[in-house]
Amino acid sequence: AARQLEYFNGRAEAGTGPSTDSLGDALAILQHHDAVSGTEQQHVADDYAKRLSIGHTKAEEVVAASFACLVNPSKSCKFQQDKFQQCPLLNISYCPPSEINLSSGKKVVIVVYNPLGWKREDVVRIPVVDRNVAVRDSDGQEVTSQLLPIPDATISLRSFYSAAYLGKPSDVTPKYWLAFTASVAPLGFNTYIISRGKERQIVGSGLNNTLKIGSGNLQLVYSGRGGKLVQYNNSKNMVNAALEQSYCFYAGDDGFVDLQASGAYIFKPNGSYPIKHETLVPFTVFRGPVLDEVHQRINSWIYQITRVYKEKEHAEVEFA
Repeated sequence: AARQLEYFNGRAEAGTGPSTDSLGDALAILQHHDAVSGTEQQHVADDYAKRLSIGHTKAEEVVAASFACLVNPSKSCKFQQDKFQQCPLLNISYCPPSEINLSSGKKVVIVVYNPLGWKREDVVRIPVVDRNVAVRDSDGQEVTSQLLPIPDATISLRSFYSAAYLGKPSDVTPKYWLAFTASVAPLGFNTYIISRGKERQIVGSGLNNTLKIGSGNLQLVYSGRGGKLVQYNNSKNMVNAALEQSYCFYAGDDGFVDLQASGAYIFKPNGSYPIKHETLVPFTVFRGPVLDEVHQRINSWIYQITRVYKEKEHAEVEFA
Protein backbone atom coordinates (compact mmCIF):
# COMPACT_ATOMS: atom_id res chain seq x y z
CA ALA A 1 0.00 0.00 0.00
CA ALA A 2 2.81 2.44 0.86
CA ARG A 3 4.56 1.76 -2.44
CA GLN A 4 1.32 2.26 -4.37
CA LEU A 5 0.80 5.63 -2.72
CA GLU A 6 4.45 6.53 -3.33
CA TYR A 7 3.92 5.89 -7.05
CA PHE A 8 0.71 7.94 -7.16
CA ASN A 9 2.45 10.92 -5.58
CA GLY A 10 5.72 10.61 -7.50
CA ARG A 11 8.82 9.00 -6.11
CA ALA A 12 11.34 11.35 -4.47
CA GLU A 13 14.84 11.38 -5.88
CA ALA A 14 17.46 9.61 -3.79
CA GLY A 15 18.43 11.69 -0.76
CA THR A 16 15.77 14.38 -1.35
CA GLY A 17 12.93 12.99 0.70
CA PRO A 18 11.42 9.96 2.45
CA SER A 19 10.89 6.76 0.51
CA THR A 20 9.78 3.17 1.07
CA ASP A 21 13.27 1.75 0.37
CA SER A 22 14.20 1.30 4.04
CA LEU A 23 10.97 -0.55 4.78
CA GLY A 24 11.42 -2.71 1.68
CA ASP A 25 14.96 -3.63 2.73
CA ALA A 26 13.83 -4.48 6.27
CA LEU A 27 10.98 -6.66 5.02
CA ALA A 28 13.37 -8.47 2.66
CA ILE A 29 15.75 -9.27 5.54
CA LEU A 30 12.81 -10.46 7.65
CA GLN A 31 12.02 -13.17 5.09
CA HIS A 32 14.82 -15.17 6.73
CA HIS A 33 13.43 -18.36 8.24
CA ASP A 34 14.49 -17.47 11.78
CA ALA A 35 12.69 -14.12 11.54
CA VAL A 36 9.53 -15.76 10.22
CA SER A 37 9.48 -18.49 12.88
CA GLY A 38 10.77 -16.37 15.78
CA THR A 39 13.63 -18.75 16.61
CA GLU A 40 16.42 -16.17 16.36
CA GLN A 41 18.43 -14.99 19.38
CA GLN A 42 17.19 -11.94 21.23
CA HIS A 43 19.78 -9.45 19.97
CA VAL A 44 18.92 -10.50 16.41
CA ALA A 45 15.19 -9.99 17.09
CA ASP A 46 16.01 -6.52 18.47
CA ASP A 47 17.89 -5.66 15.26
CA TYR A 48 14.94 -6.82 13.16
CA ALA A 49 12.59 -4.62 15.19
CA LYS A 50 14.91 -1.63 14.85
CA ARG A 51 15.12 -1.98 11.05
CA LEU A 52 11.35 -2.30 10.78
CA SER A 53 10.81 0.76 12.97
CA ILE A 54 13.16 2.93 10.89
CA GLY A 55 11.54 1.76 7.66
CA HIS A 56 8.02 2.26 8.98
CA THR A 57 8.78 5.81 10.14
CA LYS A 58 10.02 6.82 6.68
CA ALA A 59 7.16 5.04 4.90
CA GLU A 60 4.69 6.80 7.20
CA GLU A 61 5.94 10.15 5.87
CA VAL A 62 5.45 8.90 2.29
CA VAL A 63 1.88 7.81 3.05
CA ALA A 64 1.01 11.12 4.75
CA ALA A 65 2.34 13.17 1.82
CA SER A 66 0.52 10.98 -0.71
CA PHE A 67 -2.79 11.23 1.13
CA ALA A 68 -2.46 15.03 1.20
CA CYS A 69 -2.25 15.00 -2.61
CA LEU A 70 -5.05 12.45 -3.06
CA VAL A 71 -7.49 14.30 -0.82
CA ASN A 72 -6.68 17.76 -2.21
CA PRO A 73 -4.93 17.36 -5.60
CA SER A 74 -3.06 20.40 -6.90
CA LYS A 75 0.36 21.26 -8.29
CA SER A 76 1.48 22.42 -4.87
CA CYS A 77 -0.02 19.50 -2.94
CA LYS A 78 3.44 18.25 -1.91
CA PHE A 79 3.90 21.47 0.05
CA GLN A 80 0.55 21.39 1.83
CA GLN A 81 0.45 21.62 5.59
CA ASP A 82 -2.21 18.92 6.00
CA LYS A 83 -1.06 16.51 8.68
CA PHE A 84 -2.19 12.91 8.26
CA GLN A 85 -1.42 10.83 11.30
CA GLN A 86 -1.38 7.07 11.67
CA CYS A 87 -1.95 4.93 14.74
CA PRO A 88 0.74 2.22 14.85
CA LEU A 89 -0.16 1.43 18.49
CA LEU A 90 -3.83 0.78 17.78
CA ASN A 91 -3.34 -2.81 18.93
CA ILE A 92 -3.03 -1.45 22.48
CA SER A 93 -6.01 0.93 21.96
CA TYR A 94 -3.70 3.94 21.63
CA CYS A 95 -4.64 6.48 18.93
CA PRO A 96 -4.21 10.14 20.03
CA PRO A 97 -5.78 11.65 16.85
CA SER A 98 -9.14 10.03 17.66
CA GLU A 99 -8.97 10.59 21.43
CA ILE A 100 -9.93 14.27 21.35
CA ASN A 101 -12.84 16.11 22.95
CA LEU A 102 -15.43 16.81 20.25
CA SER A 103 -17.61 19.05 22.45
CA SER A 104 -15.91 22.22 21.14
CA GLY A 105 -16.88 21.46 17.53
CA LYS A 106 -13.72 19.60 16.55
CA LYS A 107 -13.92 16.81 13.99
CA VAL A 108 -11.75 13.83 13.14
CA VAL A 109 -11.32 12.93 9.46
CA ILE A 110 -10.47 9.28 8.78
CA VAL A 111 -9.06 8.34 5.39
CA VAL A 112 -9.48 4.65 4.51
CA TYR A 113 -7.38 3.37 1.58
CA ASN A 114 -7.92 0.12 -0.31
CA PRO A 115 -4.74 -1.26 -2.02
CA LEU A 116 -6.61 -4.25 -3.48
CA GLY A 117 -8.01 -4.66 -6.98
CA TRP A 118 -11.58 -5.22 -5.80
CA LYS A 119 -14.10 -3.35 -3.68
CA ARG A 120 -13.66 -3.88 0.02
CA GLU A 121 -16.00 -3.45 2.96
CA ASP A 122 -14.62 -3.84 6.44
CA VAL A 123 -15.19 -2.64 9.98
CA VAL A 124 -13.05 0.23 11.28
CA ARG A 125 -12.59 0.51 15.05
CA ILE A 126 -11.05 3.53 16.78
CA PRO A 127 -10.89 4.52 20.47
CA VAL A 128 -12.92 7.56 21.55
CA VAL A 129 -13.35 9.36 24.86
CA ASP A 130 -17.13 9.86 25.12
CA ARG A 131 -20.48 8.56 23.91
CA ASN A 132 -21.60 11.68 22.02
CA VAL A 133 -20.25 10.77 18.60
CA ALA A 134 -21.56 10.31 15.06
CA VAL A 135 -19.96 9.06 11.83
CA ARG A 136 -20.66 10.62 8.41
CA ASP A 137 -19.34 9.83 4.96
CA SER A 138 -17.87 12.28 2.47
CA ASP A 139 -21.41 13.25 1.31
CA GLY A 140 -22.46 14.13 4.85
CA GLN A 141 -24.74 11.10 5.23
CA GLU A 142 -24.69 9.46 8.65
CA VAL A 143 -23.11 6.00 8.69
CA THR A 144 -24.37 3.22 10.94
CA SER A 145 -21.96 2.91 13.86
CA GLN A 146 -21.73 1.33 17.28
CA LEU A 147 -20.04 2.06 20.60
CA LEU A 148 -18.47 -0.71 22.66
CA PRO A 149 -16.75 -0.45 26.06
CA ILE A 150 -12.99 -0.82 26.39
CA PRO A 151 -12.48 -3.24 29.31
CA ASP A 152 -10.21 -2.47 32.25
CA ALA A 153 -7.82 -5.27 31.22
CA THR A 154 -7.19 -3.52 27.89
CA ILE A 155 -6.81 -0.12 29.56
CA SER A 156 -4.16 -1.57 31.89
CA LEU A 157 -2.16 -2.92 28.94
CA ARG A 158 -2.54 0.39 27.13
CA SER A 159 -1.26 2.35 30.13
CA PHE A 160 1.75 0.07 30.58
CA TYR A 161 2.86 -0.14 26.96
CA SER A 162 2.11 3.46 25.97
CA ALA A 163 4.32 4.60 28.86
CA ALA A 164 7.01 2.14 27.72
CA TYR A 165 6.93 3.42 24.13
CA LEU A 166 6.53 7.13 24.89
CA GLY A 167 8.46 7.40 28.14
CA LYS A 168 5.49 8.96 29.91
CA PRO A 169 1.89 7.98 30.70
CA SER A 170 -0.88 9.03 28.34
CA ASP A 171 -2.79 12.19 29.25
CA VAL A 172 -6.12 10.80 28.00
CA THR A 173 -7.79 7.44 28.58
CA PRO A 174 -10.47 6.46 26.04
CA LYS A 175 -13.52 4.59 27.31
CA TYR A 176 -15.09 3.24 24.14
CA TRP A 177 -14.44 1.67 20.75
CA LEU A 178 -16.29 3.35 17.88
CA ALA A 179 -17.01 0.79 15.14
CA PHE A 180 -18.44 1.41 11.66
CA THR A 181 -18.32 -0.27 8.26
CA ALA A 182 -16.17 1.43 5.62
CA SER A 183 -16.74 0.80 1.91
CA VAL A 184 -13.85 1.58 -0.46
CA ALA A 185 -13.53 1.13 -4.23
CA PRO A 186 -10.62 -0.84 -5.79
CA LEU A 187 -7.34 1.09 -5.49
CA GLY A 188 -9.34 3.93 -4.00
CA PHE A 189 -9.98 5.75 -0.76
CA ASN A 190 -12.90 7.10 1.20
CA THR A 191 -13.16 9.66 3.95
CA TYR A 192 -15.28 9.49 7.09
CA ILE A 193 -15.89 12.33 9.55
CA ILE A 194 -16.25 11.75 13.29
CA SER A 195 -18.10 14.59 15.00
CA ARG A 196 -20.31 15.43 17.94
CA GLY A 197 -23.57 13.47 18.00
CA LYS A 198 -26.32 12.26 20.26
CA GLU A 199 -25.41 10.49 23.46
CA ARG A 200 -25.66 6.70 23.24
CA GLN A 201 -26.45 4.11 25.84
CA ILE A 202 -24.33 0.95 26.12
CA VAL A 203 -26.12 -1.90 27.84
CA GLY A 204 -24.63 -5.34 28.34
CA SER A 205 -26.55 -8.50 29.21
CA GLY A 206 -25.49 -11.53 31.19
CA LEU A 207 -25.90 -15.25 30.58
CA ASN A 208 -28.78 -17.22 32.08
CA ASN A 209 -29.54 -19.92 29.51
CA THR A 210 -28.11 -21.09 26.20
CA LEU A 211 -27.21 -18.00 24.18
CA LYS A 212 -26.64 -17.29 20.48
CA ILE A 213 -24.62 -14.32 19.25
CA GLY A 214 -24.36 -13.04 15.71
CA SER A 215 -27.15 -11.48 13.63
CA GLY A 216 -25.81 -12.59 10.23
CA ASN A 217 -25.04 -15.94 8.63
CA LEU A 218 -22.59 -16.87 11.38
CA GLN A 219 -23.75 -17.63 14.90
CA LEU A 220 -21.88 -18.86 17.96
CA VAL A 221 -23.72 -20.75 20.68
CA TYR A 222 -22.74 -20.57 24.37
CA SER A 223 -24.00 -22.94 27.05
CA GLY A 224 -25.83 -21.64 30.08
CA ARG A 225 -23.47 -23.63 32.31
CA GLY A 226 -20.15 -21.82 32.71
CA GLY A 227 -20.53 -19.73 29.57
CA LYS A 228 -18.55 -22.15 27.38
CA LEU A 229 -18.57 -21.95 23.60
CA VAL A 230 -20.27 -25.13 22.37
CA GLN A 231 -21.40 -24.69 18.76
CA TYR A 232 -20.66 -22.94 15.46
CA ASN A 233 -23.51 -22.38 12.97
CA ASN A 234 -23.22 -20.98 9.44
CA SER A 235 -26.59 -20.76 7.72
CA LYS A 236 -25.06 -19.86 4.34
CA ASN A 237 -22.83 -22.94 4.16
CA MET A 238 -25.21 -25.15 6.17
CA VAL A 239 -22.44 -25.96 8.65
CA ASN A 240 -23.39 -26.83 12.23
CA ALA A 241 -20.45 -28.09 14.24
CA ALA A 242 -19.73 -28.72 17.90
CA LEU A 243 -16.99 -26.48 19.22
CA GLU A 244 -14.75 -26.33 22.26
CA GLN A 245 -12.20 -23.72 23.24
CA SER A 246 -9.43 -23.86 25.83
CA TYR A 247 -6.12 -22.21 26.66
CA CYS A 248 -2.90 -24.22 26.99
CA PHE A 249 0.81 -23.58 27.34
CA TYR A 250 3.87 -25.69 26.58
CA ALA A 251 7.02 -26.09 28.64
CA GLY A 252 10.42 -25.99 26.96
CA ASP A 253 12.56 -29.11 27.15
CA ASP A 254 15.49 -28.61 29.54
CA GLY A 255 17.74 -31.08 27.71
CA PHE A 256 18.21 -33.28 30.77
CA VAL A 257 17.55 -36.53 28.87
CA ASP A 258 19.20 -36.05 25.48
CA LEU A 259 21.31 -32.90 26.19
CA GLN A 260 19.33 -30.89 23.61
CA ALA A 261 17.38 -28.09 25.29
CA SER A 262 14.71 -25.90 23.72
CA GLY A 263 16.05 -22.43 22.95
CA ALA A 264 17.26 -20.16 20.16
CA TYR A 265 16.94 -21.94 16.79
CA ILE A 266 15.50 -25.00 18.57
CA PHE A 267 11.77 -25.35 19.18
CA LYS A 268 11.44 -28.37 21.46
CA PRO A 269 8.39 -28.40 23.74
CA ASN A 270 8.15 -30.85 26.60
CA GLY A 271 4.39 -31.42 26.57
CA SER A 272 1.46 -29.02 26.78
CA TYR A 273 -0.67 -28.14 29.78
CA PRO A 274 -4.22 -26.75 29.98
CA ILE A 275 -4.88 -23.48 31.77
CA LYS A 276 -7.74 -23.79 34.21
CA HIS A 277 -10.57 -21.28 34.02
CA GLU A 278 -12.82 -20.00 36.76
CA THR A 279 -15.76 -22.21 37.70
CA LEU A 280 -18.20 -19.40 36.92
CA VAL A 281 -16.76 -17.23 34.16
CA PRO A 282 -18.09 -13.61 34.26
CA PHE A 283 -19.97 -13.21 30.97
CA THR A 284 -21.31 -10.03 29.31
CA VAL A 285 -22.83 -9.64 25.84
CA PHE A 286 -22.98 -6.39 23.85
CA ARG A 287 -25.18 -6.37 20.76
CA GLY A 288 -25.45 -3.76 18.03
CA PRO A 289 -26.02 -3.01 14.34
CA VAL A 290 -22.37 -3.64 13.36
CA LEU A 291 -21.27 -6.56 15.55
CA ASP A 292 -21.92 -8.59 18.69
CA GLU A 293 -19.28 -8.95 21.40
CA VAL A 294 -18.90 -11.43 24.24
CA HIS A 295 -16.67 -10.38 27.17
CA GLN A 296 -15.38 -13.14 29.45
CA ARG A 297 -12.99 -13.17 32.39
CA ILE A 298 -11.41 -16.62 31.92
CA ASN A 299 -9.21 -16.31 35.01
CA SER A 300 -7.31 -13.63 36.90
CA TRP A 301 -4.95 -12.93 33.99
CA ILE A 302 -6.93 -13.82 30.83
CA TYR A 303 -9.72 -11.52 29.63
CA GLN A 304 -11.28 -12.67 26.36
CA ILE A 305 -13.41 -10.80 23.81
CA THR A 306 -15.15 -12.69 20.99
CA ARG A 307 -16.53 -10.66 18.07
CA VAL A 308 -19.06 -11.72 15.44
CA TYR A 309 -19.60 -9.14 12.71
CA LYS A 310 -22.99 -8.82 11.07
CA GLU A 311 -21.67 -9.07 7.49
CA LYS A 312 -18.73 -11.44 8.05
CA GLU A 313 -18.54 -15.21 8.21
CA HIS A 314 -15.72 -15.49 10.71
CA ALA A 315 -15.33 -14.69 14.38
CA GLU A 316 -12.50 -12.79 16.08
CA VAL A 317 -11.09 -13.88 19.42
CA GLU A 318 -8.92 -11.42 21.35
CA PHE A 319 -7.44 -11.91 24.79
CA ALA A 320 -5.57 -9.61 27.12
